[in-house]
Amino acid sequence: MTSFSHKFNPRANVFILVNLGCEMLYVIDQRLKAQQIPMNKSIQVIHDVTAVLLDPKFLDSLIIGSTQPTSQLFSESHCKFMLKDIATCSLMQLNSDSMDKLWNLMTMVYKWQLYLTRHQHHLLDITFRHLDSIANLYTEEKRSFLIDFTKNTLLDFWNSCNDDEQLSIYRTNKAWLEFFNTKISLLIRLGFQTLDGNFIENVHESYFHEFRDTIGENIYIKSIEIAKRKRQELEEEATVSRNTGSSSSSSSRSSANCVNQLMEMLNYNSFLKSDDQQATVATDVQKQFEQNLEQCNILFEDLGFNGDKKVDTPTTTTNIQEFVSVETSYNQQNDSHFTVYGPSNGSQGFGKYYEGSFSLNKDLLDFYGKMN
Repeated sequence: MTSFSHKFNPRANVFILVNLGCEMLYVIDQRLKAQQIPMNKSIQVIHDVTAVLLDPKFLDSLIIGSTQPTSQLFSESHCKFMLKDIATCSLMQLNSDSMDKLWNLMTMVYKWQLYLTRHQHHLLDITFRHLDSIANLYTEEKRSFLIDFTKNTLLDFWNSCNDDEQLSIYRTNKAWLEFFNTKISLLIRLGFQTLDGNFIENVHESYFHEFRDTIGENIYIKSIEIAKRKRQELEEEATVSRNTGSSSSSSSRSSANCVNQLMEMLNYNSFLKSDDQQATVATDVQKQFEQNLEQCNILFEDLGFNGDKKVDTPTTTTNIQEFVSVETSYNQQNDSHFTVYGPSNGSQGFGKYYEGSFSLNKDLLDFYGKMN
């Protein structure tokens, strides 16, 4: 990726980092909930990571640095290094395997979002939806002010660019993501991605339009909401069928239709050959589905696979392959101060916490500012 960094517009740096950072927050929030981390700890992690990601000094360094004559587009390694540093500024730690999974999710979902766009202004729309969505993760007045300030900063920067520069920034974002081609289980389950990693432009599902019209919003929350709504609709349909006292054959057809609709929503049919769709056993469908997904980047623990093709055990708290690891014991007398987990070499990480607020590590800030 560094081979083309000199050809593209480095002003795209701030949009790449902010959008990927927001996707990172979506995943972190999902993992905190899946691991049933206490609410106060989850709120602290989300607020801390947001504060460092959107720190005005940090964003200014990205914007100002990208306008210098010698500036360059961030390489994949630079961007990944910064986002890992930001992600570990609070209570959690990430091993290399977890960071790789997080990175794949961030980059591929953002790539899919841009894949659905056709105009440069869609980049700003996605960015603002990202920011609005992370504002809804445990809302707080101080944090809302920071996000509004970030939106104003990015809007001013965007408006300071002419049409050609805006188009260049947009195209650079898409080009930067071009070489990522990881299979993401959620996108496959929704029918948005094929098993060879390519995206599907026109998905013949009613819920596709909900995602397409709101690209940038939290895809994990939205997919759960749609699945719950679909399940409720199927249950209501089954209830109506029972209450109408229809014949057994009609009930059977209704039940079969419900099963077919559910299979269609979960996109099972796309994994089956047309010859096999006539008579399908549920266990065979599940087995086929799991075999296909073993190759994918798995997000949800309930699918039963991790990167090593071993069954996850969500009740095990010492498993090093868990995505987020939060220390459960802490000083209750001084709860506003906590340990920042980082590498064993004693690195302080990107953000330092003191006196109840974050302050950026000045050396790292200078380093990031000069990285262009």
